[in-house]
Amino acid sequence: MPKTKKNDPAESLRLAIKGLDEQIAELQEIQTQLAATIGRPTAGFTMEAAASQKQRKLSAEAREKISAAAKARWARDRKAKVKAQRAKPAPEKAKSKGKLSTARPALAKKKKSSAKKAGPKQSKSATEK
Repeated sequence: MPKTKKNDPAESLRLAIKGLDEQIAELQEIQTQLAATIGRPTAGFTMEAAASQKQRKLSAEAREKISAAAKARWARDRKAKVKAQRAKPAPEKAKSKGKLSTARPALAKKKKSSAKKAGPKQSKSATEK
């Protein structure tokens, strides 16, 4: 047997993998023995059987039907979302607790002050001259 270098990380990993492979083989043998005692097939056999099954192929017509059904379902969901958004009542604005009589003159003053800032309007006859 060739001598191994103790400081070589690649050699250490190779030996570790070899040890793990031996342990896996031993565990699989134990599993097979235990499965045989209870009359159950081993897990390795079922994995091989599942891997050997072919994937089912759909015809073009079947794919179109599935696609159409999915699109109809998505459209129905989108309509439901839009309808739910429209059905939600808009949040009401907070009403002031002050008296309405005091609130109205303030609005009137604002309108008058904005009209003053715009300046006096000239009549048509003044602009025609």
